[in-house]
Amino acid sequence: MAAAEQTSSRKRRVVLTVPASSGGHVPIDRRVPARDSPAPAAVPVKEETRTEPKVEAKPEVRDVQRELCPDELKPKRLRMSGQFEAEAMRDLDFEGNVKREPSLDAAAMPWSSALSATVGGCALQGSHVSVSSSSMADLQKLRLHADHASRPVWVCPDGRIVFEAFHRQAALVADFLIAISEPISRPELIQEYQVTMLSLNAAVSTGLDVEELIKLLGSLSKNILDPGFLNAVREQGRSVGKTKMVLRNNRHYLEAADEDLLQRLCDDPDVAASLAGSQAQTIGTEGTQSIEISSLRVETVKAAAHRLGLPLLQEYEYGQDRTDRNPQLSAVLRPCATLRPYQQRALSTMFAVDGVAKSGIVVLPCGAGKTLLGIAACVRVKRRCLVLTSTAVAVDQWRRQFLMWTTIPPEDVYVLTSEQKVPIDDPEGRACILISTYSMLGFGGKRSGDAELVLTQIQQLEWGMLVVDEVQVMPARTFRSVATTVKSHCSLGLTATLVREDNLIYDLHWLIGPKLYEASWQQLQEDGFIARVRCVEVWCEMSPVFFAEYLRAEDREAVLRRALWTCNPNKLKVCEYLIRFHEQRGDKTIVFSDNIFMLEEFAKRLGRYYICGKVDMRERMQILSSFQESPSCNTIFLSKVGDNAIDIPNASVIIQISSHFGSRRQEAQRLGRILRPKPRTQGNGSTSRFNAFFYSLVSRDTQEMYYSNRRQQFLVEQGYNYHVLRDHSVERMASGDLAYAGENAELQLLKLVLESVKRGEGAEEDDVALHDTGNSRRAPAAQDREERVDIASLSGGLDGSYTVATSVVKTK
Repeated sequence: MAAAEQTSSRKRRVVLTVPASSGGHVPIDRRVPARDSPAPAAVPVKEETRTEPKVEAKPEVRDVQRELCPDELKPKRLRMSGQFEAEAMRDLDFEGNVKREPSLDAAAMPWSSALSATVGGCALQGSHVSVSSSSMADLQKLRLHADHASRPVWVCPDGRIVFEAFHRQAALVADFLIAISEPISRPELIQEYQVTMLSLNAAVSTGLDVEELIKLLGSLSKNILDPGFLNAVREQGRSVGKTKMVLRNNRHYLEAADEDLLQRLCDDPDVAASLAGSQAQTIGTEGTQSIEISSLRVETVKAAAHRLGLPLLQEYEYGQDRTDRNPQLSAVLRPCATLRPYQQRALSTMFAVDGVAKSGIVVLPCGAGKTLLGIAACVRVKRRCLVLTSTAVAVDQWRRQFLMWTTIPPEDVYVLTSEQKVPIDDPEGRACILISTYSMLGFGGKRSGDAELVLTQIQQLEWGMLVVDEVQVMPARTFRSVATTVKSHCSLGLTATLVREDNLIYDLHWLIGPKLYEASWQQLQEDGFIARVRCVEVWCEMSPVFFAEYLRAEDREAVLRRALWTCNPNKLKVCEYLIRFHEQRGDKTIVFSDNIFMLEEFAKRLGRYYICGKVDMRERMQILSSFQESPSCNTIFLSKVGDNAIDIPNASVIIQISSHFGSRRQEAQRLGRILRPKPRTQGNGSTSRFNAFFYSLVSRDTQEMYYSNRRQQFLVEQGYNYHVLRDHSVERMASGDLAYAGENAELQLLKLVLESVKRGEGAEEDDVALHDTGNSRRAPAAQDREERVDIASLSGGLDGSYTVATSVVKTK
């Protein structure tokens, strides 16, 4: 396989040739075309002379590096088709019959990201495999198996795995890779994974032997596995799963099968300061060593063990628990509760050993049934369970789901919110389910008498299982103590977006446990378990009067600038056009806005319901009920209170007019509101390839373009691509009868926006609006740095994450 590279002042070009099915070679042009210019044809060029020393490849060694596409040039989004952008919304092809770019022969595409790695020894760390600085070697040193063409993965010396997802046994291979590694990027054809200490910990804890893992990985790998990588895996496998955190008689103990491992833990200063006992004791017949630690220092001990590379397993042998402190829960799943195959696989990972529940995290897309999975786990353990979620609306949904899917008596399901504080009857002798929010348990101020009584009961009881919904919220400073103050035998974290804009997401691996299972969004979409979503980014020109005010605003006036690009009249006109379009189709539409002033103003102007933090719970439930059941209520406006943990199964359209900076989590969570499986036939009787639509409205030539690009990265890594509408496609949505059409309407709106900024209105600051930083009253720390960007980065010209085809609509 040959490669050629040419660099110019305007663009970098890489031309690869891959073997075609006919036996010849087909050139592939991977360069990013300039804006509004057609993609040039690929012309092979000679390889330029490199300045660095070139390593001569041995005749019998295949040149692997030349077959791999560099990381910075790997396309993250598909170039949108000209037809899609060319038509206005009335001509938009909702049947999915959009012309696609010519696809390459899947069997002839063994390319991936180029990596430089260490061939001699590497050590597994918490988030990656660390590579020593010595013995650096090129990937062309990798030796291939004779039958490499029929094998689906590349295994790099640093633990990076590149998977050809078009392999005939792709589903089985993907399940294995998820079990032993962390998914990095999973688009349609080429996917990337990373072997880490945490992923090995999860694999070994489910019963997978290290040698069997190596044998199976070697049988799938195109190249011969690096000896340094194998040594690192075996070394880590010797200590993984050997240390545990156990709860007995409401006390916490460290346990280890090896006395030396326990001594290594106790020698750490943080662990030594947490010991409640003076010496270890031998328990059981297998010589297991155990020592008590202070229950107030559980988080510190877990963090120290993680730092030492000895992650603590937290398992609950509920089958052997016969104590009176944990009475059995009288509930089973109803016959109508049918678990889907991926839910069964997730549960089988958690309960790999019969009668033993493992702590960990399960990642499923929004709408894929995380609630039912958590309920099934609680019923399986049959002990007292505590469920934590993010909002009071979600608390009510969990309660209704427990009563719907299980035979548990209603009086055994307790709720703790700001409006409901019922103490547990006979807490010591009665098994029950208690559902509450992070805010209620993490609040540090003065409480009411009833709330204080319930909280005391929670802290004094032993809980068989702690179910943490929207677990990505847990590492926030306000809530992280909840995981360790609640004395539970095992913990189950549920989320669709295991991502935060800070680095605290990695703390979940010791606060809750390793990742037990993660489903592929695209695979579930192909199987029909979640909706098929078309993602569209609409570029709206700034109104002249708004743009003039935007340019006059100084850098320190970030709030004003954000309000101006959010309330851009052209954006609001597009939003109103889309609302009308989808209401005529019979679709249920949700409009998201983080700007509360614009949310209320726009909703009242259009005569639609809206929900934000100051709307009380009863009114919220009435609005949601009307939206789901009434044919006259087809559109509602939501603030960030609706980002997560809210069930709106019949919603099929999302229109986003403002968001929380560059939050990838929020983008994915909002998409999740429309991922519930839906029929292909729409409300108007038409059949479409796509049955859900996600629109992100962005003001052009503003900083919002930069934030929009950042927000989309998580979904792009899950295999989604954004189609871009701009120019004539957007201009044709304008109409004189829209709410903000006309110069006078724009000037009046500008006056209202400026007044709202002066009054300090706009940003939402409720406790239910959980930001990525864990502090809803403060903008993200990266905001000041992100304010200073140039035009190239705003337009996406630096990273080449997507290109926009030239519109072919002719003006009349």
